[in-house]
Amino acid sequence: MITVEYCGYHTHNPDRDTILRPYGSESYLFLLILSPMTFYFQNHNPVKVKPGACILYSPGKYQHYQAENEFFNSYVHFYCKPEDIRGYEIKKNHIFYPDNTEDLNWLLKKIYQEFINGLSKSEDMLDLYVRELFVLLHRGRLREVIPDEQRKGIYPELLSLRQQVLGNCEQPWSVEQMCRILNIGKSQLYKYYEDFFHSTPKKELVQARLQKAKYLLKNDAVTVNQAAYESGFNNICYFNRMFKLQCGCTPGEYRGQKR
Repeated sequence: MITVEYCGYHTHNPDRDTILRPYGSESYLFLLILSPMTFYFQNHNPVKVKPGACILYSPGKYQHYQAENEFFNSYVHFYCKPEDIRGYEIKKNHIFYPDNTEDLNWLLKKIYQEFINGLSKSEDMLDLYVRELFVLLHRGRLREVIPDEQRKGIYPELLSLRQQVLGNCEQPWSVEQMCRILNIGKSQLYKYYEDFFHSTPKKELVQARLQKAKYLLKNDAVTVNQAAYESGFNNICYFNRMFKLQCGCTPGEYRGQKR
């Protein structure tokens, strides 16, 4: 289980305060910086950071940072096994700027409230919150590489269309239709999709349709053919082939396993 050692939300220290832990801490430390600060590292030059910067210190790692004026941040010290965090590909001991800092700060507030209130099953809830923190950091890292001009341009429109397509996957969507809606070419659509979502429109649409088909197959009143057509597959042979490729069994076998 992941356990929280200590945490703080919208914490203020004296102006220009300095934190120096030459041998780090026994726990992981995640910091969300809310005022300009300077971070010092043993192997390279100091780094001046803006509000919204983050850092995840590993246990035993040198920690040294100072506020330029106001000292203002949110943070959590926690214990976990290395394998608990490994799969999320979160940068450690480096400054980074995720694009979801409001979500992160809100979650740190919930962690803080849970920690100080100490309600029943608080340890379980804190474990879940820290795991949610890992997911948010992972997603924020993936979007961190998106240039600002793209994020403010095509990204909101593409994200909205993607949600519409996947939420209505039974509709006869096509790449050409998506291009017309966004007023871009095919090559641009595929490039943006790979940059933003690390996938392709067709691959995500097929996945969404298969997920819906699997849900429908749990209802014995729905035939395999109905599940296919109501999920957006117009060719039953293609549906069976894709289902077996993705799920490792036929639709009929899948239904039998769920009984």
